[in-house]
Amino acid sequence: MRSLERAHPLCCFVYLAAVLGITIFTRDPIALAESAVGAALLLILSGNIRIVIWLPVVTVVSAVTNPVFVHRGDTVLFFAGDLPVTAEAVLYGAVFGLMISAAAGWSINAVKYITTDKYIWLFGRMLPVSGLVLSCGLRLVPLFIRRTRDFSASQGAVGIRDTLKAFSASVGYSAEEAMTSADSMRARGYGTARRTSYSLYRLGGRETVQLLAVVLVSVSAVSAMICGGGAFEFYPAVSGVGLSAADMLLYIAFGIMCVMPSCVILHENIKRSRIGCYDQGALK
Repeated sequence: MRSLERAHPLCCFVYLAAVLGITIFTRDPIALAESAVGAALLLILSGNIRIVIWLPVVTVVSAVTNPVFVHRGDTVLFFAGDLPVTAEAVLYGAVFGLMISAAAGWSINAVKYITTDKYIWLFGRMLPVSGLVLSCGLRLVPLFIRRTRDFSASQGAVGIRDTLKAFSASVGYSAEEAMTSADSMRARGYGTARRTSYSLYRLGGRETVQLLAVVLVSVSAVSAMICGGGAFEFYPAVSGVGLSAADMLLYIAFGIMCVMPSCVILHENIKRSRIGCYDQGALK
């Protein structure tokens, strides 16, 4: 886990952009299943097991609700009144929910491993204002949730009205704190001239190899999609999973990409356990 936390910002950003981009723009069930499994495995290894439980719930809810609004498809399962419920609509809802679950899982992982200092390293020199706004925005959501919980606990909120009061107090406090931060940055002259920066991140040989590995699997997966890999149709009938060379390249490359962070954590855990066993043997 520490290896991912200390990973170079450029490697993390390229990986996140690639895995999220492929997850959002593909509709192939196998590729989306690979993405969801990779995100869930990384969440489990990162200690976020409770969040993993909600990912299948989103898929099931989407599969159930989509046929309520969409009635396209050739395979009619049954009629709800005069409206047909089709297998294609159910499958599309399930695949769409799987995509949402996978994207949410990767986003949660990104918040943990791509911290604000990494975003500032990436965008602080070229786009200082954008980098500052992005880092503040990423920090706002968890801070706002934690602050609302604190206000609810201090006020003893037990009902909807008390919860809304705590929410309103959190909004007002966050707005005042944002104004104070803006005044502080303006008083310090932020954005008025070119500023120097210090960073612990260096793009050395190890980081270059990691970046090249990420770029290689990303380009392979994207090239496979451009060549027709992962093309999947739901309406008017399900087209079926493709087994062409482009499809196989997409599944292999994207599958490797999705498990790369988990493999890094597993390798680190195995290495640490071996060192621990060696230390215990030396003590004996």
